[in-house]
Amino acid sequence: MMSVDPDLISLDELPDDARAAIEEAERAVAAVRERADRRADAVRAAAEEEAAAVHARADAEVAAVQQEATRELAPLVRQLVETLRGLQETYARAGKLDEALAIRARVRQLRGDLLGVRPDPGNLTEFGPDHFGRSFLFEVTGRSDGSVWGSDAYTADSRLGVAAVHAGAVRVGERGLVRVTILDGEGLDYPGTARNGVTSFDYGHYPVAYRVERV
Repeated sequence: MMSVDPDLISLDELPDDARAAIEEAERAVAAVRERADRRADAVRAAAEEEAAAVHARADAEVAAVQQEATRELAPLVRQLVETLRGLQETYARAGKLDEALAIRARVRQLRGDLLGVRPDPGNLTEFGPDHFGRSFLFEVTGRSDGSVWGSDAYTADSRLGVAAVHAGAVRVGERGLVRVTILDGEGLDYPGTARNGVTSFDYGHYPVAYRVERV
């Protein structure tokens, strides 16, 4: 009698009872694997959600620490800046313009290095969801020319120098430090108002916003 390799026997060639047993076992295996996959997906989703929450808490705590450090450093830096600006004016009056310009450049560098002060970026479109809840210091000059949308919360494409005047953080032509906090624009309204000589415009949905206040 010719022998047959059992591995070459197809399911269709099996007796009905054997085939039924195999199909039942395969269905059981598939069900177990499906349940395991669902549980694994749930574990991964929970872990990702927990990690996101941990990162969000860490970002908030880091921002709070940085803001506290900034508040602590601000009087020291302000005193140093006032001293250096006094020297700058003295050298300028004496006609020593190179020395005066060097002091002015150093003042700007110190404010950036010690307080993290950034120059006016124009608008805040470079900031996105990764920055929600974070605050930044900018040196701005108040202005009235340029478009601003919203009140209190401004769309990210609003001109910062104009928004700062609208918010009362600086006056037109005044140079000063402002703190900008990046906001999640989801669900925010952007009503236009007239404040401090600046008129802002209404706007609908905008994904990223910011709040500006005087330091």
